[in-house]
Amino acid sequence: MRLFWVSANIIFLLDKITKYLIIKAEFEKVKVLSFLNIIKTWNKGIAFGLFSKSGILGNLVLIFITIAILGIVYIWAKKIFSRNREDKISLISLGMLFGGGLGNLTDRIFYGEVFDFIDLHIKNMHWPAFNIADTAITLSLILLIYKNFYKK
Repeated sequence: MRLFWVSANIIFLLDKITKYLIIKAEFEKVKVLSFLNIIKTWNKGIAFGLFSKSGILGNLVLIFITIAILGIVYIWAKKIFSRNREDKISLISLGMLFGGGLGNLTDRIFYGEVFDFIDLHIKNMHWPAFNIADTAITLSLILLIYKNFYKK
């Protein structure tokens, strides 16, 4: 389970450190590359701003759903570890998923919303802003899908 906890902690710490540094920075928007800005924005909902107008009750529901999902991810990792300790990809991926979920959960608990700062765009077409936790969650799911459906 060490791989699970190491990857979870790395993602959680990277997420918290980057959010802290950007929140404290003296800018609202910085152009990094022609397709990448660093911005300051808050998301009350989940992915792509879904459920962002659900209020305090919606926030509580999202908190409890996230806690339940984190519990399921932990149990899943323990089952993988007990069956096949050599399945490093799954343990790292589940750790990334756990760390990312925990990073966004702590934002939601302490601020009532999640801080996002990565703004990818092509000219005026912007992808919804996201953060390190979101990136880790997405990459972990891609790895798990690949591992379980394409790699035999």
